[in-house]
Amino acid sequence: MRLCLSLLLVDMLRRRSVSSLSMKMSSDKQSVAVIGGGISGLSFAGAIMKGPFEPTVFDTGRLRPGGRCSSRLVGDRPKDGEEKLPLLSSSLFDHAAQIITLNPNDNNSGFAQQVSRWKDEGIVKQYTPGSVCSLVKEGSKLSVIPLDTSNMYYGVNGMGSIPQAMVKEGQFPVEQDVWVSPSNGVKFLKSKRQWKVKGHDNKTFDYLVIAHNGKCADRLMSKTPAKALHSLLRVNFNPSVPSHGGKRMTLNSIYSLTICLKSPSSLSKALPSPFVCGFVSSDNMELRLVSCQSRKYPRIDDIEVWNILSSPKFAKKHKAPQENLPDDIVDNVTNELLMAVEELAAVKESSVRNSVVERRLQLWGAAVPVNTYQGGNGFVWDSEFGVGVCGDWLVEPSVAGAWDSGQRLAEHILKDRQNSSGLPSAEKPPVFQASTNVLKDGIGSFRMKRADISVS
Repeated sequence: MRLCLSLLLVDMLRRRSVSSLSMKMSSDKQSVAVIGGGISGLSFAGAIMKGPFEPTVFDTGRLRPGGRCSSRLVGDRPKDGEEKLPLLSSSLFDHAAQIITLNPNDNNSGFAQQVSRWKDEGIVKQYTPGSVCSLVKEGSKLSVIPLDTSNMYYGVNGMGSIPQAMVKEGQFPVEQDVWVSPSNGVKFLKSKRQWKVKGHDNKTFDYLVIAHNGKCADRLMSKTPAKALHSLLRVNFNPSVPSHGGKRMTLNSIYSLTICLKSPSSLSKALPSPFVCGFVSSDNMELRLVSCQSRKYPRIDDIEVWNILSSPKFAKKHKAPQENLPDDIVDNVTNELLMAVEELAAVKESSVRNSVVERRLQLWGAAVPVNTYQGGNGFVWDSEFGVGVCGDWLVEPSVAGAWDSGQRLAEHILKDRQNSSGLPSAEKPPVFQASTNVLKDGIGSFRMKRADISVS
């Protein structure tokens, strides 16, 4: 009996010791606030957990993270006050990036290996031959030219299934539908050498990572002491850059129009049955990509779902507040894009417009970087203030570039966080390069070859 009690006491002490050790190990981990739940932020969060770090991702997405790699799922609820669209609400469709393309000359890269794992896990699927094409108008006829799809992939349950898989694998917390105000949303606490994220129970973090861009990122860091890092977040909005690449990060804008058509529509009749996505030639002033979502993600009824992505020049011409598009802008932009589709497909005038039963228009105000920063190694890190930046504009404007940037920043923090990297200075001002590898189709695919921008 005494022996049993002794053994029980020893076991209790051992369990208490293990529990204390576990608590100590947890308390030894350093916290990281990641502002932005796109591919770069999620990639960073997953990679940084290989060390003694606990990331928390803050994402403004109303429903789920993903940024430009996002989808609308069946049953998604509309915003409060937003028009109810029962057909689109019962549809799975991608309204931003449509394709992930691997560089055929770099099959051993970390991203290629990651895509291979996603394929094995049933998260992504290869496009079938003939499903991705170039659309070229030759006189009054449309030429549909099949592209090599051997390195082209899409999310099995929408492109948004890719960021969802990253969150599931990483098991890091995501604060969803959280707006970190650009006006003093983050504050550096000099005495503690920590960052406070306002609006989140005033919680402090040991490190801060900015994983998004645009005006919000610029304003977010403008009043912090990390001046050199902030200088890189200043942004212009334009569909083109000077030949020297410009002096600031430059982003274009793109309209995304999703429509439901009665089947069979004149548009589906004009395109061959294998067709899913078509990249529109750069001489088209309105369009960059046309895709049939219901061929990619089949429905069981007689409704077709299409997504149309505008050219950046068209979006600039019809500039509007993206969070609240005026009704006249919605009507005008929708009409002009559908007219352009009818002309491209050489179908009867108004045949597409008259078949529309539902529509949804969105403006991606900060869509695709048209230049890349050349002063770093795919990331920026300020060791003095414990703040870093990752994003595709630091590597290559693509899903692959965003993923790679997050990985590179995490690796630097894990191995060499006492040293800054990529910061500009008076002696080394920022240098940007025109992104000649960015796709002309803009947000549509982020393929690795062909030019996406006009260089003036």
